[in-house]
Formats: sequence, structure tokens, C-alpha cells
Amino acid sequence: MPEKYLYEELKEKAFDYGISKSQIPDFIVDNLKYPLFAWQKNAIENFLTYEEIRKEEGGLKPLHLMFNMATGTGKTLVMAALILYFYKKGYKNFIFFVNQNNIVDKTENNFINKSHSKYQFKQNIVIDNKTVQIKKVDTFLSKSEDIQIKFTSIHKLHNAVYLAKENSVFLEELQRQDLIMLGDEAHHFNATTKKNKPVQLSLSGELSESASQEEIEKSWEDTAINKILKRGNNNKNKQNNNALLEFTATIPRDQSVDDKYRDKIIYKFTLESFLDAGYTKEINLVSSTLNKKERILSVLLLNWYRHSIAVKNNLPNFKPVILFRSKTIEDSRKDFDEFLDIVKKL
Repeated sequence: MPEKYLYEELKEKAFDYGISKSQIPDFIVDNLKYPLFAWQKNAIENFLTYEEIRKEEGGLKPLHLMFNMATGTGKTLVMAALILYFYKKGYKNFIFFVNQNNIVDKTENNFINKSHSKYQFKQNIVIDNKTVQIKKVDTFLSKSEDIQIKFTSIHKLHNAVYLAKENSVFLEELQRQDLIMLGDEAHHFNATTKKNKPVQLSLSGELSESASQEEIEKSWEDTAINKILKRGNNNKNKQNNNALLEFTATIPRDQSVDDKYRDKIIYKFTLESFLDAGYTKEINLVSSTLNKKERILSVLLLNWYRHSIAVKNNLPNFKPVILFRSKTIEDSRKDFDEFLDIVKKL
């Protein structure tokens, strides 16, 4: 019988240690722009309970957790709450990263731009009667009292470490800091795990924008986890206060990935659970035995039909959208070329 997931063990462990249900502190709730939904509260409460359990169990290892929450459930607000929590604990330096450079800019507005509609905090963040600023940085200032966030991608993070390897100033500086790392869309970081291939931690050279999934995971394991989170595994007998919090809507359905994250999944709220909660649109799934070309043509035809119905009913702004999704970046490039070829030959 497989071991339980971390989130399934929390109640039992909390009971054994005499830990009551954790309550979300006012300094978190009062500084968030939006009220928390029930599942967001549950995610944060699970995290707070686990923090109490870790205090009882001690240990020197850094914190590494996974939040598995469906798209649209508000993972970003949970991130914002955790940023406030760690700041209250004394952390000032945060690294937020994703797997692709072109996604980074979209996230900055959520945490930095007060005028943006998706900004996650109140206009004035007040903790312990002190106004707290959130600043985007490239390097962390040691004497700052602000929340400092470095927004990057696994590509940029790896290359910054690689290009500085001769004097290693950048990496050494990171390894001296107590860091909170937030990794979004984390399912992209498990390409070789899914193939049951051992991840070789050595990745010499820069990581290009066209890097393969395997190269991205090598960089993830080596740069983000080994070199930064674990500080190169140096001083194993010394307390490591770093934390890595991963977020994803989709954990690949693969036993090796499942085993990898079994002791890290602190909360799970799937699309099915989201649908049951009644807070998202009903989804109709249609399957077929058509080949790829036939599926593309049938979807294009359906889309054209929807557009025609909208025009007939005087809905000029109705713009149906199609998403063609591939399993990997490599597949996506190949599928895109095939799609263009099909359309050009219609």
C-alpha cells in the first residue's frame, strides 16, 4: 500500500503533537486585497499546521513544499499570503520564478504594481504598525526592511549562476541569504523524472530560450534545488532556513513524479473539486478517435460555426478562442508547424 501524501498525514501528526487547528493570522488577512475562498484558507491552514509540526520535529533541512491547485483557484493570492507570513518571520528576500522568460512579466503586476487590477495586496501593507513596501530587485540589499522580490525564470537564474561561476560572487551571495523561493507552473520541471531517467546535475553552459525539457529540469535540479535551496549541500550539520514553495495546477500522472512529491504536497485542490465547489464554469469533455489533422479541422469548423451564430445574433464582440495544447515544448513547436501547414493547404 503506497504511503500517504503529506496533506493526508497532517491531522494525524498534529493530533500526536497536540497541535490544534491553525488559524490564519490577522496580519495576513488584513493585508490581502481580496477575501480568501474556503480552499485558499484550507491551503494556508495546512501550511501553518505543517510549520507547527516542523517545530516539534526539528531538523536542519530547508522547507520544500508543493501546492497542487487547479487553474483559476487563486494560487497567486495564496502566494501573497505566504509572502506576508515569511516577512513577519523575518525574511526579506524572495525569488519568484517560472520556466519561461516570457511569463515572468505577467506575474510582476500581481505583486508590484498597485494600480493593476490583479494586484494582490492592500494599497498599504501594515505589519506591526509599520508600513511595508514591496520592491522588485535584481540583487538583494542587506539592510533593507522592505519585501524584496527577484523575478526571474529558470533560464535566467541558471545563466546568472553559470556566467558568474569564475568568481562565483552571485551564487555565494545567494547561498549566504535566507531565501524564500516561489516556483510557479512547477509541472514543467519534471521532464526526465517522467521518463524514469536519473537527472544528471551537471549542466555546463548557458541555458538557451529553446532549451529542451530535459535541460530545463537539469537546471531546476542543479541550480534551483541543489545550489540555491540546499546551498550546494554544504554544512549539512548547519541549520538551513531556506524554503522552496512550488505551485502547479497539474502534477503529471506518472508514478515517478508522484513518488518525488508525495512528501511535499501540502495541499491538493483539483479541477474536479473546483467544479464541485460551484465556482467555475461547467466543462463538457468530448473525446474522439480522429487523428490529429481531423481533430484540428473539426475544431476549426466548430469555431467557425460559433462565430457565424454570434454574427447572426448581433454579437460582434464574440470571439471564440481555440487552445491547441501539446505535452512538451518540443512537441508544441512540431505541432505548430504542422498546424500552419494544414491551414495553408485548406
